[in-house]
Formats: sequence, C-alpha cells, structure tokens
Amino acid sequence: SSGINAEYGGQRVPKEVKLLVKELKNVKTEVLSSVTGDVVKYLTEGKTPDYSKVLDTAQARILFGGLYCIMSQVVKHKDLPRPAFVRDCQGANIPPEAIKHLESVLYTMPSMISQTRKKADNQFVELDWRIDVVLSNNSLAKILQPEILMAIKMTNSKSVIAQLTPQEFHSLRQSTAKVLHDMCQLRERKFMNS
Repeated sequence: SSGINAEYGGQRVPKEVKLLVKELKNVKTEVLSSVTGDVVKYLTEGKTPDYSKVLDTAQARILFGGLYCIMSQVVKHKDLPRPAFVRDCQGANIPPEAIKHLESVLYTMPSMISQTRKKADNQFVELDWRIDVVLSNNSLAKILQPEILMAIKMTNSKSVIAQLTPQEFHSLRQSTAKVLHDMCQLRERKFMNS
C-alpha cells in the first residue's frame, strides 16, 4: 500500500509521525523552525516548551510530538547514515522541504547531538543488593520481616540506595517487567530502522 499507512522501514509509522505529516502540509517554515528549535532545547537542556500562548496550541503540540519522535530516534541511533534518514522520512511521506530542514538541523549540528548523547550516556552500571531479616528487637512487629537493600551505581559515579519491603520490591519487579514488555513492543514498531 502507499501513503502514510504504508510500512515504514519494515515497521509501522508511529501515530505522532502520521499526525505530523498531515500538519506539515499547512505549516509555515517559520513555525516549523520554531518548533524544531523547541525540540532541540528539549533534547539538549530538558526545557519543555510552553504552547499555552500560541494561537494554534494543538498544531504546535502535534508538530512537537512528531518532530520529537523523529529527532530523538536520530540521536538514539548514533550511526544512522544521512541517506537512511532521508529514505525513512520519504517512506513516511514527510514533505521534501521538511526533510531538508530536519536533515540540516540534525546532521549539521553535531554538537547538539553529541551533547544529547552525553546526557543519555549516564546509565545504570551496577546493582548491589542484600536481604536483611530482623531476628529480634524491642518492637515485636518487626521480627522476621525481611527488607531488601539495593544500591544502584550510575556512570556519573552517583549511587542511589533504596530500602524496600517485600511488597515494595514486588511492585518494583512488576513495574520493571511492564517497562521491559513495553520496550519490546516499541522496538517492534520503532520509527527509524538503521
């Protein structure tokens, strides 16, 4: 099939990109540049744009969501070649003018991409854990109640320490399983396929 419902890089086109394609047909270059700048600020500095004073808030949010979907994938896939990016954008029916604009922002601003990657590179390194069981104390309520102590080390040399009850640990385990499941589903429909 053809059009924005077509398969894209072997995957389905995300909803945000489909909405972006529809909006790009009616958007002015200045608005596209402005929203692209907002996405760059969000990726590099974490600053969320305020579209409450914009005349067409819905349009600005659609543009931001779609552009973020595309630009964050380019930053994430460090070795995505320029021709593959252009081909993927063409496959999603993004207008040629918008592709040229995005290409110039993403591939002529390596400092923006490297700065964003440095933030993303602060990742989990190591997890130490132990289970403590209180055998006796002055309060009978705590006897034989296990506690899980976890220390998470990050690449920026910071550590996070958490003390969890079995119920809290079970909730954390379920949440982690759900996140992993959701990530697998997203991987199946990821936007850029290098």
